[in-house]
Amino acid sequence: MLDNKQIFDESLANHIFFASSMRSFCTSIGLSFYKNNQEYIDRAIALGYRATDIINLAISYMDREIAKATVEGNVYITPYTNEIEKLTERLFNVNLVIDYEQDIKILNSRGEVNYDAQLISKIDELNNQTLILVNEFKSFCSEIKEKLDKGDLFSYLYPDFFDFMYDTIAVYGRDLERILSKKNYTDFYLNEYAFYFNDLLKKTALYIRGYLDTKHQDVFDMATFYINAFDKLINKYLRDKNDTSLILETERLVSNYQDFISNILERLLRAEVYFITPPVTIDNFLTMVNVYLTIIKYARTIFNK
Repeated sequence: MLDNKQIFDESLANHIFFASSMRSFCTSIGLSFYKNNQEYIDRAIALGYRATDIINLAISYMDREIAKATVEGNVYITPYTNEIEKLTERLFNVNLVIDYEQDIKILNSRGEVNYDAQLISKIDELNNQTLILVNEFKSFCSEIKEKLDKGDLFSYLYPDFFDFMYDTIAVYGRDLERILSKKNYTDFYLNEYAFYFNDLLKKTALYIRGYLDTKHQDVFDMATFYINAFDKLINKYLRDKNDTSLILETERLVSNYQDFISNILERLLRAEVYFITPPVTIDNFLTMVNVYLTIIKYARTIFNK
């Protein structure tokens, strides 16, 4: 059973990444429609604002330890986020209105907290409120995907990308349910978590390849390499769900994939590569990689792996 400190840490770690991921998804969704689909643009914006409320609450609850891990692990913003957001604003003529510098100042100023019953009650309430938002976002993605499949709606994002966003936020919901049930990580749960994340990262590589200008053959080839590499790990899990070597193999692969996406972002900022998706999408992929590595390292400390 999770103790108060674990409930605190694991809840806020989830919120700082997945809620910011949801906000980034909402930005991408809002930028993917024509102006005559204002209803969907407005709904995406509204969900993004609610995700921001979750982020702000999570930051306000953090103690020095988790705030430091958030900053140093680049699980909220990456070294490229500020410039990538400015590039997105310039290319799409929008104002994303996210003050990351202020958020980092708050994180760096956090002190000690008392993990008492009153605080954990507030964290539980936040988790329950967030589950409501998670389910609304999933329904939003499903609704859009259904209309895209029927030819009743057009988006610059692939229909399959809405499945990807749904699946990513579904992982958020499942882990919040685990925390609300006060269940610890287990070897099996961790391997299952690795399965879901390997599948999500495989899809990020597919999107990098699919959204890419075809003249960039080197990026195309490396994305293909990672698609195949993640697929091998997925199949390894399906053959033996209790294989304890899966996590170590995953960590090595994801560390290399982190370098690959970082290089893409650097080239994006130098206008050396071109994608038909907002630059924030690629930065969100890197954040996903960063949080995955953080979770793996955290879990390994639990199981001494």
